[in-house]
Amino acid sequence: MSDIAAACAVSQATVSLVLNNAPGTRISASTRQAVLRAAADLGYSTPARRIDRRPLIAMIINEVSSSPHAAGLIDGAAEAANELGYLLSIMPTDADEEAEQAALDHLATMSVAGIIYARLITQQVTLAPQLAAWPTVLLNCYAVDKPLPSVVPGDLAAAMKATLSLIDAGHTRVAYIGGEDMVEASRDRMKGYRRALTMRDIPVDNHLVIKGRWTIQGGYAAFKRLQALDEPPTAICCFCDRIAMGVYEASKEAGLSIPRDLSVIGFDNESYTADMLPPLTTMQLPHADMARYAVEKLAEIIAAPRLRHDNHKVKLECEMLVRQSVAPAPVVGDRTRGLLSAGSSKPDSPTSK
Repeated sequence: MSDIAAACAVSQATVSLVLNNAPGTRISASTRQAVLRAAADLGYSTPARRIDRRPLIAMIINEVSSSPHAAGLIDGAAEAANELGYLLSIMPTDADEEAEQAALDHLATMSVAGIIYARLITQQVTLAPQLAAWPTVLLNCYAVDKPLPSVVPGDLAAAMKATLSLIDAGHTRVAYIGGEDMVEASRDRMKGYRRALTMRDIPVDNHLVIKGRWTIQGGYAAFKRLQALDEPPTAICCFCDRIAMGVYEASKEAGLSIPRDLSVIGFDNESYTADMLPPLTTMQLPHADMARYAVEKLAEIIAAPRLRHDNHKVKLECEMLVRQSVAPAPVVGDRTRGLLSAGSSKPDSPTSK
């Protein structure tokens, strides 16, 4: 703008107004034409024609619509890419191998600086050979057959943290309602739960461990089974917030008050958890931070190709959002009164529950 202003003997402000075609200005037609002519002669383009030639990175992800987790992965990646001067393209494949192959074939025709290969649910993946053409970082997944950097959540440590917080609140009858073993996060969280009990010298009671669907109905049915035990749990660690919501409903039917009679911790920090009654303490998966790390790592590899085959697997910590669903373990008499208020038969003795 300084060069154009000097060529036309006008101010830089006038040049800016003309090039931006600002409305409501009193600039003569001759001055406007002189500015545009000088801009053209000097090789400048107007803002409307200027091309932002940022290097492109692509995120290939198998699913984006069935879970709120996708938003964290995409938002974190987009923010980091923008800050680092990259343009991010999101390519969902709907978990279809042919669609993924088509995406890779399309990217091969473009100038792509690198790839973020992502999965909505943490899992091991088998990578297409075409990915070797670009610097690649794995997000929320990992590969054992190829040395590529990856970032995943620390599910095992998070479940340990959740379970230990319940034990440290005085609970010794801590149940775990998990998901299906086919999901890696479910296996890791189960390990974390068991490890926490072992750390506090509490025997693992398999009657307190229930696997099933990670739905509201699944949590409801699981709590009914736990409540039928001779010694029901006073605290429950749930695989996800939806299970916790089912526990809330079933415990209310049983005449139990959360957290007075029963403490509950969820996982995922879904949007409704802060509005549950009482608000649910939950573990938040670090999806945005994971995505940011993946983009920053990819930028490092693009700048220093020697780092391309770094197979370091990073696990990021899950934050505990402490709300009002956890309290010290109830005394036996208080828990019994809660059960009786729902119409239970009177126990033979105050300590039979």
